[in-house]
Amino acid sequence: MKPFEGHGHWWLPGREANKVPGTLKIDTSGGAELILIGALRSFEEFGEKSTKDGVTTTSFTQEAIEKSGTYPRIHGLVDVTAYTLEDCFQKRASRNLFGGVPTEVVHVNQVFKNVYYEDGEETVATGMSFAVRHLAHWVRQPGLTYSIRQLSKSSSIDGQSEPNISVHGFEAPSEDVPLAGGAQLHLRQRLILSGNGITAKTIEQVCYFRYDSKDLTHMRHLLEVASDVQDLVSIATNRTAQFDEVNFYHPDIRLMPDAQDDSLKPIEFFARWNAATETAEKEPQSLVFGFREFQGMSGVSSWLTVAAKYRTSLGRVMATRYSKSMPVSDRLLNRAASLESFDRERNGDSVDFGARMARCADYAGGVFMEMVRDRRKWSKMVKADRDDVAHNLGRSRETSEQYFLAESLYWLFILCLLKEANAPRQVFRSIKAYEEFAWLCNKVSALVEAS
Repeated sequence: MKPFEGHGHWWLPGREANKVPGTLKIDTSGGAELILIGALRSFEEFGEKSTKDGVTTTSFTQEAIEKSGTYPRIHGLVDVTAYTLEDCFQKRASRNLFGGVPTEVVHVNQVFKNVYYEDGEETVATGMSFAVRHLAHWVRQPGLTYSIRQLSKSSSIDGQSEPNISVHGFEAPSEDVPLAGGAQLHLRQRLILSGNGITAKTIEQVCYFRYDSKDLTHMRHLLEVASDVQDLVSIATNRTAQFDEVNFYHPDIRLMPDAQDDSLKPIEFFARWNAATETAEKEPQSLVFGFREFQGMSGVSSWLTVAAKYRTSLGRVMATRYSKSMPVSDRLLNRAASLESFDRERNGDSVDFGARMARCADYAGGVFMEMVRDRRKWSKMVKADRDDVAHNLGRSRETSEQYFLAESLYWLFILCLLKEANAPRQVFRSIKAYEEFAWLCNKVSALVEAS
């Protein structure tokens, strides 16, 4: 996303009389901070006052000091645009007891643009749209074509030079699928024209999802659905499909106040996402599996059902992929714990950890068995490394062994969830043929055989 800097006035809900000038800054990762010239509330507001012999003193507890710099919600106006800042706290402040203008720097966790949420009001919406990186590469929507022709200097049409390079953008129809509870998920495309028209003119194709719920739904739930889709695209492209754009929709927020149609005004949402890349990742040249192989929107619907059931475990595993700095030992531990939880959820019995890993390997089937060859030896190795990390046994195993075992656990979890989602056989064949997976198969099978 593009960085943003907006100068306006800011206040606490219900305290419109105390508006403070300041600047909201949002960086490329969605992180936000508010720099204020003034104070949103008086420092003395949370002090305990006492009077003795006509002298009033104010004392402060540690709790009062911390509470004075905590702002659950802040309202703002930049030009004519409304903002609601959510879950904020003071990072720095300067105050002078003898006068002068105080200043504050406030950390902002979430930003809602184009709406005011009042004090105590829930953040709800009837729908959302979101674009994730690499989605167009996964979907492979045929919305762009181009042609190059070699023409003579005399070639012309109606006195104008005939084009030798032509680029065309085609509107792709929406693809829709019903979800549980009466919700709908739509895959849509839009074309963006950019360039100054003199030195460059570009057509860009953007694919995005639109989710519409039957009733007003808490935004937290809508974001969970979007996160489940994001994880799927990340798995399929083997890239971090970070959010490039997130918008919510509410029936009371319209482009025109008296409009009777469905022209809802987007509530733009900004936050620092866990799934983000520090630098631009290379576009995927090959896919782990394609959108059409996954049965398109029908496959996405099945995935969402499974992801909702195992959301905690899925989130834990994907966090190990999104975090580039996570130690290998932590990756192994988190993936092993997620598989253990998955097996416990499916079977509901009490068996030891090694038996759960072996059972997961059986469930994943032939594609995973080609990686480990001997599931009993592999599960014993995983158990030994997991115990070493979890209980600090200090066997100091080779880092390469932990790395390859951790990677095998990642793919085992993904294969199990895809099987739960009834993914077509072609998906598993595509995974087997994926270059990185095939390379890992050779490494892990050799490691297990040598143990």
